[in-house]
Amino acid sequence: MKQTKFILPITIATSILIASAEAEIIQINNASGSVQLHSQSMELLSSTSPYLSTTDLSIARSALGDWGISTDGKITILPVNTSQGLSLFTIIDNELGGGDTGSDASLGLVTTASSMLGMFINDADQDSWELIGSPFGSQTLGATFSWDSNGSGDGFAWTDLAYGDALSYSFTDLDGDGGAIDAEAFQFLSWDAIEGWGIASTNGFKVDGTSVFTGLVIPAPPAALMLTALAMGLRRRRR
Repeated sequence: MKQTKFILPITIATSILIASAEAEIIQINNASGSVQLHSQSMELLSSTSPYLSTTDLSIARSALGDWGISTDGKITILPVNTSQGLSLFTIIDNELGGGDTGSDASLGLVTTASSMLGMFINDADQDSWELIGSPFGSQTLGATFSWDSNGSGDGFAWTDLAYGDALSYSFTDLDGDGGAIDAEAFQFLSWDAIEGWGIASTNGFKVDGTSVFTGLVIPAPPAALMLTALAMGLRRRRR
């Protein structure tokens, strides 16, 4: 009988560990509130870090277009399961696959994440960027993205995210009145098993030209339910 009492907690705990390793939800928090973004798989990031290919951006744009979502004039944030694990993508404007023929738009970004994560950036040899490590287990990317707004784009991704990983983003609109980025610049995308990719939330730059938000990888619902079940089981045994 004693053995039976321990089987359930051990099984649940093992399942929680598995579910955590396969976490697929990223909660975004900003001044407007919070939203949960559910991920979906795409065949992306076959190149070596830190190189996010123009082809990858074009594939992502095309896949989103199949669900009626345009990245033109937008800063698109979405979680994707890739060959590099759970990744949070930032897709800037509308990459058609031809790459840049010039540069007439720019965007500033400072973003911090765990030093355990991977990082991929488009136009790594063209954009101005620096990845700075920290003795406290974090790393910070400072970048100025430059691109040709006429049929091209830019972007980057944090990769290999797992349950509990936290990220912060601080964007600066360097384009001014150039018109490359819409007033409602940001669109946060989430996957639904029936509806496909959809826009979960939108946001724009503040009056001072900045936009700040954070992200946190949280357990998928089955993992959350198992945590509750484990807690209830422990409570019963104490009585």
